This record gives sequence, C-alpha cells and structure tokens, in this order.
Amino acid sequence: MLSEFTEWLVNLVKAFFGALWNFVVDAFIGLVELLVTALVSLVSAIPVPSFMSMGLQSFYGQLDPGIVYLCAASGLPGALAIIGLGYGFRLVRKFVTLFQW
Repeated sequence: MLSEFTEWLVNLVKAFFGALWNFVVDAFIGLVELLVTALVSLVSAIPVPSFMSMGLQSFYGQLDPGIVYLCAASGLPGALAIIGLGYGFRLVRKFVTLFQW
C-alpha cells in the first residue's frame, strides 16, 4: 500500500514538473511570436523608395545606356545569377536538413 502511494506521488511530481516545463516552453514560444510579429510590423512600416515604387524594371529603365552596356559586358547579370543560385541552394539545404547545417 505504501509503495503504491509513493509511486503515485512520484508520478504526480513528474507530471507537475512536466506540465511546468510545457508552460515555460509555451510562454517562450509566445514571446518569440510577439517578437517576430513586432519585427514584421516594423519592417512593413518602412516606406518603399520612390524610385522603386514601380519595380526594378523602372529603375533599370532610368539607367544610362552606357552603364547598362558596361554591366552587361562585364558579366554582372551572370554573376548575380550565380550568387542568387548559391543563396537559394543554401536555403533549400537548410530546410531539407531541418536547420542542422
């Protein structure tokens, strides 16, 4: 009878600390959610510059033709494409390995 009571008491204490740990984890997740929501609202409050309000095409359309030629001749579009592909590969790798790398 006494062993059953102590076993019940040990299980009760384990359940209490398990519930307390779950409460702490949920509170931390709630705080992180509030922080991310505040960060998103802060970033969305930043106004778009006037030269980019119509997109990048209008920005590139306003460039001098000489600058556009020099960028194309130096291979800048290809270099930016390779950098973008590398960054995309890194993000995909992070998601596939569940942020272990």
